[in-house]
Amino acid sequence: MNESKRDFCAYDPADLPARLVREARPVYGDPASLEELRHVAEAGLPVEAVKVLQAELKRFGVRRASEFVNRIVPRATRKRRKWLKQEEGEAVLRVAATMALAVYVWGEEEGAAEFLTTPHKLLGGVNPIELAQSEVGVRHVEEMLWGIHYGLPV
Repeated sequence: MNESKRDFCAYDPADLPARLVREARPVYGDPASLEELRHVAEAGLPVEAVKVLQAELKRFGVRRASEFVNRIVPRATRKRRKWLKQEEGEAVLRVAATMALAVYVWGEEEGAAEFLTTPHKLLGGVNPIELAQSEVGVRHVEEMLWGIHYGLPV
C-alpha cells in the first residue's frame, strides 16, 4: 500500500518519525520539505511517529500524554500496524505543527508549552493543545497564535 510514495521520501527511515514530529512547521518550513511531508503523510507515517509525539507532549508538560495520543491512534491499533493511515498521520502532524508554531511565536519552548497546556477563556476553558486534535479546533488555536505574534489582544 502506497509503497511508491514511501520510497519517494528522502528521510532516513530510522530518523523519519522524529524529524516529522519535530520539524512539522506549517508556515516557515522549506517548501520542498513541506511537499515531502505531504507525500509522506499521504503514504502513511510510521507508527513510531506517535511515540515521538507522545514524548514531545510529555516534554511540553501535557498531562496524560499517552491518553492524548490514544485518542489519535489507539494503542491496540499501533501494535497491529507499522504504518498510520493518512488521517491518523495528518492528525499527528497537525499536533506537531501546532507545537512548532507555538514555539515560533513564543520564541522558546517554555512559553509555548505554558500557552498550549493552560486552559484559555477564549477556548471555553480548554487547553489549546487539546483543540489541536481537530481540524476546526486547530484553526482557532492558530488564529490565537498569529494574534499573539502580531500583538493583537487574545
